Amino acid sequence: MNFQLTIWVLGVSFTAYFLISIVFNRLGINNLQSSLNIINGLKLLNLKHVLGILLFGVLPFAVFPEMRQLVYSVGVFNLHVLVGFLLACFLCVFTACLAVGNNHKLNDIDAVSFYQLSNARGYFAIRFVFLLCYEFFFRGIVFFFFLESYGLTLSILYVTFFYVLIHAFDSKREMLGAIPFGVLLCVFSYYTGSIWYAFLLHMALSAVYEISIFYHLTFKNQSTS
Repeated sequence: MNFQLTIWVLGVSFTAYFLISIVFNRLGINNLQSSLNIINGLKLLNLKHVLGILLFGVLPFAVFPEMRQLVYSVGVFNLHVLVGFLLACFLCVFTACLAVGNNHKLNDIDAVSFYQLSNARGYFAIRFVFLLCYEFFFRGIVFFFFLESYGLTLSILYVTFFYVLIHAFDSKREMLGAIPFGVLLCVFSYYTGSIWYAFLLHMALSAVYEISIFYHLTFKNQSTS
């Protein structure tokens, strides 16, 4: 990869999305839970994810054709990878379940949602494409760019730093949780040479948590109204 071009593209993509996050934070839309409690909140969150798809996925995918193999191939696949992946997947699901249980706001009977449970299909379709582009950017292009220049340890540190920074508008618990999770995803990308394991783990964590969010703030609240 051309060094200057890579720095420019990665810098523009990251900075643009960070600025977008600032704007949405001022609108009170940081995540799914907050968006469901705001009129047009889910539509705006979908817009944010679409912009992320363009910045983290479409733009880098078009500019760096040599990195497309990270998407086209599942990389290394053997018994050790499979066992490690299944264990990590279990931990992700378990962590998501704990997070749901500790989210006391979900049990607030006064919580109001402006959406139906049926809106989940469109949201999650966009969300999962966004996560794929997200992993292509962070655990793909950014990680392997740093790996080529600085080695494994520093590349994991740098990628994890930027990954935590992009979570600056989330809760402190989510920011702290992004550190070990980010390291884990980098390790899978390194040993497999693919982003698919990182994507599937991220999707498992996100799906379990956010499906629960949708259930509690739409179906459950409507059934008690």
